[in-house]
Amino acid sequence: MSPSPNLIRNSGFEAGGLAPWFTSAPDVATVVYDPDVAPAGNFYLHLETAVGNRGNTLSQHLSNLTAGATYHVSLRAQMDDNGANYCAVSLYGGNNSTTGAIASLLDTPTHWTTVEGSYVARAREDVLHVVGLCNFSGSSYTGHILLDEVVFAEA
Repeated sequence: MSPSPNLIRNSGFEAGGLAPWFTSAPDVATVVYDPDVAPAGNFYLHLETAVGNRGNTLSQHLSNLTAGATYHVSLRAQMDDNGANYCAVSLYGGNNSTTGAIASLLDTPTHWTTVEGSYVARAREDVLHVVGLCNFSGSSYTGHILLDEVVFAEA
């Protein structure tokens, strides 16, 4: 039996641009070409977190889901060494980027690490949200989280 297809488009950012992903704020996500840093391929996404120890969100609309089916969701994440107390990456499913938790990684390490979990689809269409945030002693700093290899496939 062959593995289920990945429903994420531009999952490794190899298109060299952000589309069809969208962000919670303008100019917080940059697709970077650096095959020496990317865990696979040549590109990865650099997500800048918000000041005030708040996160920014990267999202993508999903379609052709099977309601009630379980999906495997994963991505690779790495914290850019930026002096933060800690950083976190969380995956959410649904129309709200703060409910429908799938998985979280707190204290994102400075090496590529897999964040993964399961999600039961509620409808044929949904949204996957990736939230990145970093916590600093002061509130006027932004953090930097690297993302790659996003997967959303039927389990």
